[in-house]
Amino acid sequence: MTWRRLVGTAVCCGAVAALMSALRFTPANVAVAVLSAAVLSVLVGRRELGAELSWPSLPEEERGGQRHELSQISWSLTGRDGRVAEYGLRQLRGVAAGRLRVAGVDPDDDAAVRAALGEPAWRTLRATASAPPTVRALDACLTALENLEGAPREP
Repeated sequence: MTWRRLVGTAVCCGAVAALMSALRFTPANVAVAVLSAAVLSVLVGRRELGAELSWPSLPEEERGGQRHELSQISWSLTGRDGRVAEYGLRQLRGVAAGRLRVAGVDPDDDAAVRAALGEPAWRTLRATASAPPTVRALDACLTALENLEGAPREP
């Protein structure tokens, strides 16, 4: 706060106190009005008042990996019943398709996906919104994708 603003606030508070005292308000009312005038004077002069604030973010080149992409949607991963929501299943399927292709497995070939990942992970990938998988099944599916033979390992 600059000296000019400080002096202006003090003059404003003094004027409010003098006016209310001349009108014979009780000391408690005068004190509340002076305090309100001081707060209002400080707030009105703020330059960033009304400016839109944003959270700092890391540059995208420092962030990567398919696990990171899943962590971005973790807040919307589960529905009200504690099971994986449809949005989470779509994201999982997208990540799984990329990982399977890198490993040389066609994501649309159910028999090949079942052989590469195992029955539980395959069931998780093919789950529907009417019978969504649990978060534990999702974690097991991610582990199977991470341990997939033929796909490069992330450090």
